[in-house]
Parts: sequence; structure tokens; C-alpha cells
Amino acid sequence: MDTHELILLGVRWVHIFGAIAAAGAAVFALVVVVPAMAKIPEDARKAFHEAARPRFAMLMGIAILALMASGFYNYIFVMRPKHVGNSTYDMLMGIKILLAFVVFFVASALTGRSPAFQKIRDKRKLWLTINVLLASAIVLIAGILKAMPLSVA
Repeated sequence: MDTHELILLGVRWVHIFGAIAAAGAAVFALVVVVPAMAKIPEDARKAFHEAARPRFAMLMGIAILALMASGFYNYIFVMRPKHVGNSTYDMLMGIKILLAFVVFFVASALTGRSPAFQKIRDKRKLWLTINVLLASAIVLIAGILKAMPLSVA
């Protein structure tokens, strides 16, 4: 395996691991944390949220950075040249990127402290559900993109 192949493998690993971390955290929060917190007293819920929020925010920040850096590198330097002239590929990639930005925004709003996004945090279950569904759509689109035939140059 040459240096270029090792770089591609590393970028792919960073991207997949970032997606696993971000989507897995959202699923865990939706299925485990939010229902469990609903069963504990308000003061304990607030204390747990304040204790967990900084770590969750850091995890989301690292995952988002990993996904953006590796995703754009992979698209611009690896996959885009292999699909030149394929408008379906470009369209699906554009949709995937737009959905990813929505997921990043919602994750940031849920883990942040800005009063501007308190209404999103007040409806945590709804927004986590939306993020899990969007992440699922992104993974589906990624699978379609990966299976698309390469352009003949």
C-alpha cells in the first residue's frame, strides 16, 4: 500500500468514524437518555444536563469537524474526479451535503448554550428524531453514491 492509498484509507476512516460517533450519539440520546431523563426529578435532570452537555458538545464538535474535513477532501479530490459529467452524482452529493449541514446545525443547537436555540432544546426529542432520520437519509444517499458507476474518461 503506497502513501496515497494510506491517506485515502485514513480519510475514509475519519469520515466513517465521525459519522458513527455523531449518528450513534444522536440515537443513544433519543432512545436512552431522553426517556430516562423524563423519569427523574427536574433538579436532577438539570444537573445531569449541565454535567453531560460539555462532553456531548465536544463529541459533536469533533465529529462535525472530522466529517466536514474528510467529506470535502474525499468529494473534491477523490470522488468528484471519478464522476465528472454525472449530474445525478452531483445532485445526490449536493443533497447529502445540505442534509449534513442541517444535522450539524441541529446537533450544535441541541448541545449548545445559546438562548437563541432554547426552543430547540425544549423540544429535544422532536429534534433528535429529526436528526436521526436525516442521518439515516444521509447514510442511504452515501450508499447510493458509493454504488454509482464511475465516469468513463
